[in-house]
Amino acid sequence: MTTTEPSLPADGATVPPAAITAGPDFPATTGYRRTVDYVDFFAHGRRFTQAAIVLTPETPRRHHGRRIVVIAGEGGSDNGRGFLSSYDGAEGVGPWLARRGITFVALARIGRWNFLAADRSGSWADIPIGERMPIFDVDQRSYWTAEDYETVPVTGISSPTESERARVPREGTLLHAQMLAASPEALVLGYRAGVAHALRDMRREEVLLLYWGFSTGGAVLWPLARHIAPDGYLGWGTSSPGIAYFYSRAIHGRFDWAYDRSALRVRERGWRDFTFYTRHIDEETRRRWWRSAQGAPRFKSVEDAMMFYNVGALTEHAGRLWNTDFLPSEERRGGFAAFARQFLDPSFPPPELASVAALQVNGTLDEVLPPPIVDATRAVMEPYCRRYRVVRIDGFHHDIMAETMAVVGRLWLRFIEAGWFDPAPAR
Repeated sequence: MTTTEPSLPADGATVPPAAITAGPDFPATTGYRRTVDYVDFFAHGRRFTQAAIVLTPETPRRHHGRRIVVIAGEGGSDNGRGFLSSYDGAEGVGPWLARRGITFVALARIGRWNFLAADRSGSWADIPIGERMPIFDVDQRSYWTAEDYETVPVTGISSPTESERARVPREGTLLHAQMLAASPEALVLGYRAGVAHALRDMRREEVLLLYWGFSTGGAVLWPLARHIAPDGYLGWGTSSPGIAYFYSRAIHGRFDWAYDRSALRVRERGWRDFTFYTRHIDEETRRRWWRSAQGAPRFKSVEDAMMFYNVGALTEHAGRLWNTDFLPSEERRGGFAAFARQFLDPSFPPPELASVAALQVNGTLDEVLPPPIVDATRAVMEPYCRRYRVVRIDGFHHDIMAETMAVVGRLWLRFIEAGWFDPAPAR
């Protein structure tokens, strides 16, 4: 397909929001149906349940005859519910895209959906934030008790967002076994199960398949290309694989992330963490948004090590899982070296990105992925991709608020309609 470039921001351009909203309006054209689907799968001898929020438009938008499907991975404190509505109750990016004919699938990383919540809502609001630990299986019938985990000091954490507390599972508990099996590869396999489920009634060649990971979600969606390669990556506040993120510090002589002891750690994302991202708003609004945020998990767990390339923790996790009595024998046949490598691979860009177009859009005021980090990670990622472009939106922060995503969504649609993500012509 031929790409119509003149309507698109140039690579590296900083664009004011008004320049985007002054372009095509892309009004809503259809209603949509929402479902919450559960998909069971096994990893390292344990069962997990992948949750997927699926928004299916009544009348799909088509691009050169292909349905458009966006697979979204949630941010570090969320479980996909933030894509439905923002803190102020406004329409989220998922419905915004669905009402414009795009199938939207939000995947919750394993452990982050509260299967005990009523009506499949996934909400954590009924569990005190200081007691939250991952729930991995839809068949779990009661929540963890204080006997299942312990609170540990917050030291050496890679993230700059000022987490206040951390918890680890007690050895010998079911929680400990599940967290051991929740390896980086298990996270990716969960996403794979969710994507396969969402596409089960579609032929791949009839779909324009696009991935978008907000913040931490990107760190899991990039390695997913090893299993199911998309046509492109939509970017907004998207993290790169761990090795690229680590590189953004290594070039400045900072190597501490390699030594973060994050194996099996659950990092609470409390008030200080929330304030880190909302310093630009007034106190009354911040507290109102904080109350709304209580339905989200407000923790990170096993994804921290792969996202920040805590290579020591990844290796420790591999060793601890190898020593269990539930690891299937077939996973031992290749020996420990091959097994341990599985824990590192998701932190690296996969070769399957060679057919993929990657768009990275960020705000100039992004709190965790400012322009210098975006440019550094590009140096690692671009050689792997078919095409790569960075666009910055002036004055925007690291958020998915409704007014933010209405601008970002219009920009995405301009790139889609211009054919920027279309497969390269056969030679």
